[in-house]
Order: sequence, then C-alpha cells, then structure tokens
Amino acid sequence: MLLRQTILYLPAQLIGPLAQMVATIVWTYWLQPEALGAYALIWAIQELAGLAALAWWSAYVLRYVATLDAETDRARLDGMEWTVQLAAALAQAAFAVAAVSFALDIEPSIQLAAAAVAFTLTRNLASHFADRARAHFEITAYSIIQITGSLFGFLFGLAAVAWIAPTPEALLWSYAAAQALGLALALPLMRVQFRVPRLDPEILKAAWRYGAPLVVASVLVWVGSHAIRFIVQADLGVEAVGFVTVGWWLGLRLTTFASMLVTGASFSIAVERIRQVGPREALPQMATNSALLLAILAPSLAGVVVLNTALVEVLVAAIYVPMTIQILPLAVAAGAIRAFKNHGSDQCFLLFERTTLNIWSTVIEASATVICCIVGLHLGGMVGAAAGCLVAAIIGEIFSFIVANRLFGYYLRISDIARIAGATLAMIAVLELLPLATSLTGLLTEVTVGTLTYGLALALMYPGEVREFTGKIAGRLARR
Repeated sequence: MLLRQTILYLPAQLIGPLAQMVATIVWTYWLQPEALGAYALIWAIQELAGLAALAWWSAYVLRYVATLDAETDRARLDGMEWTVQLAAALAQAAFAVAAVSFALDIEPSIQLAAAAVAFTLTRNLASHFADRARAHFEITAYSIIQITGSLFGFLFGLAAVAWIAPTPEALLWSYAAAQALGLALALPLMRVQFRVPRLDPEILKAAWRYGAPLVVASVLVWVGSHAIRFIVQADLGVEAVGFVTVGWWLGLRLTTFASMLVTGASFSIAVERIRQVGPREALPQMATNSALLLAILAPSLAGVVVLNTALVEVLVAAIYVPMTIQILPLAVAAGAIRAFKNHGSDQCFLLFERTTLNIWSTVIEASATVICCIVGLHLGGMVGAAAGCLVAAIIGEIFSFIVANRLFGYYLRISDIARIAGATLAMIAVLELLPLATSLTGLLTEVTVGTLTYGLALALMYPGEVREFTGKIAGRLARR
C-alpha cells in the first residue's frame, strides 16, 4: 500500500521541482538581473503571505478533513473553508501590495502589484487545495494542481517572455494563469463543495489551536531559505538579488529534488516501526532512513562541486556565470545540510512527540542565518552572504543532531558513512579524469558516467542488501 501510494504521487512530486529548476535556468536567458531579482523577491513574498495567512488552516485541514464522515460535519467545514479563503485572500492581497510598494527598491507599478496579487492568491490557494486533495488520497486532483502550476506556468511564462515582454509581470501573470487552470480542473474532482461562507467558532478555535504553532516553525524555515535575498537587497539592491538568485535557487531546488526521491515514505515507515516495536527499538530504522538520505545528498553535493564550472557555463546565461559559479556550491551544501536536518535529526522530535524542539531548532537556524548572512555580506559581498547561510545551516544541524542524540539516542552508522563516502570518492575520481564539458551533450555524458559509477560503487559496498533486493524482484517476477 505504502509503495503503491508513493509511486502514484511520484510524478507530481518530481515534475514540479524539476520544472522549477529548468525555469530558473531558462529565465537567465530572458531576464536582466534587476527583473530576475524582483521576480525572486515577489516569489518569496508570496510564500510568506501564504504561511502567515493560510498555513494554519491548511495544516488543520490536512490533518482532520479525512476524519469527517457525517454530512453535517463536512458542510460545516466547507462553510468555514470559504470564510477562511475570503479572509486570507484579503490579507494576502494587502500584504502583497504593501510588500511590492515598500520592500523593493524599484519603482512599483500598478501592473506589477496586480500581477503579484494574482500570483500570490492563486499559488497559495493551489497549495492549500493540493493539501486537501492529499488528505483524501485524491491523487488525480493533487497531481493536476501540482503539475499544472509548475509545468504549464513555465510554458506559459516562456511564451510570455518570448512574445510579449521579458518582465517579472509577464512571468507572474503566466504562473497565476496556470495555477488558476489547475484549480479549475482539479476542484470538480475533489470532495469539496462551494457553500455560503459561514464562520464556525468551534472549528476556528480548533484549527488555530492546532495550526498556529506550525506557522511559527514554517515562517522560521522561510527565513532560512529567503533571508539572503532581502538582506542582499537591503544593502546592494534588487539587481544584486538577481545575481545571487540563480545559484541560490538552483542549489536549494537541486537538494530538495534529490531528497524527495527518498523521503516520500521514510517518515511513515518510522512511525509504523515505533507503533510495532516501540520508540527505542525503532532507532535502527531511523538510522537507515538517514543513511538513505545521505546516500542521495552526498553524491549530489560532490557532483556539483566537481562539475560546477561546466554545469554553470553550459546551462546559465553568460551574464550570471561568474557569480553563479561561486554561489552554487555553497547553496547546494547549505541545502543538503538543511534537507538532512529536516528529514533526519529533526524528524526525531516529531517521532518522539517533542514538537517544541522543532521550533527551537528552527529558531536557532533562522537566527544564525540572519546574523551570519549579514556578517558574511559585509565581509565578502554576495558570496560572503551565501557562505554565511551555509555556516548557519551547519550550526542548525549540529544543534539538532546533538539534541536528538542525547535525548533520544538518534545516531548514524559509521559503516554507512564510510560506504557512502567510499562510493562518492570513486565517483569523484572518475569525474576528475574526464575532460571539462563544453556542451550540453558533454555535460549529460559526465552526469551519466558519474551516476553509474556511484551506483556501481555503492552496490559493491552493500552486497548483502543488493542480493536481498534482487531476490525479492526475481521472486515477484516468478510469481507473475
């Protein structure tokens, strides 16, 4: 059941981040740094607006909507749904207009403000109803929302910058249109009905009590991801944000994409293990989950470091190349450490029902991010700001790992670390022997060679696990 659900959700989970990574590269060929910087800042503003105005309700719906069996209960929730959406829409619109008017050091226009509002409302609405579809295991609706917004937003945006104008407004309107299309296609497939908006004090109190603490943690995570943009913008302007954004966005999205390949079922398996054998006995499963995550993040980071120059020169527009070459490895390292913290040691706090520790973990990382990023900016400019964020990610992971280890016994197996390190070093050695790629074909060849080398080396490091896995596959094929 778990494997089947993971596979069914996989297209939506992979296509969206992949489309966003491709879009980040493509926009460098169409947008000047100032325009790209404004676009990136508005994207960050949209995320903050959604977290502040709607995330508390989304968290409650994701947790409890599937538990409602009675028609009267579903009707109450749907009535409250549209009340919250109206109030959240007004709050997000006001926030987006204010942020565009006062947070950016460019002359805002009515067109940019309107595009920012449309993008913010449609994206956060789509994100909420994707969560609601996921709660009901409505995989078709969930996939439509996730894929349409990212993939068609990219395609609409490409047409807009090519045929209309290469501006932030063109991209924002394109993504807003795609997100609205996804909602229009998905909502009729979902168990949600439009009802007259109705305030339900009982549901409101329950939702706020459940969701408010999660909002605090989510906003702090947002600081870790986006503070660098606003710190750079405050000191160096929107154009500098454009130069920073390419490497920073690519790095974080690459690690997010990589971690999603292996984290889809890990948390649920750990929860089930705790239910079956108890918390302490489940620690080996958590160590296995972390080893699996490390096994995908380590070669991703190493590959970017080794292929960094070729990767950037082949994929990114020339104007962004010098800065992206310097920032991309730092961003990938920061993203990898943050992904390992979020899906590794921080998960201990959730599994052992000590969610307050999650908040403390994010408070420490967010505070360190702001401080280290400001210090790094003044010491080393834009590259120093990125390095500061990397230092903050390391500080956050050290705190998280020590607390999880001391309180709950969380650990990593030295044997796993050694095997993954050995396979990664084998991949690095092979890549270093290859000539520097100067074309997309050459780059793809090097990535393929590196991936195959790492996979083969890792298989040799885990012969028992490989025999067990191939035996299971052979057994299933024989039964068919």
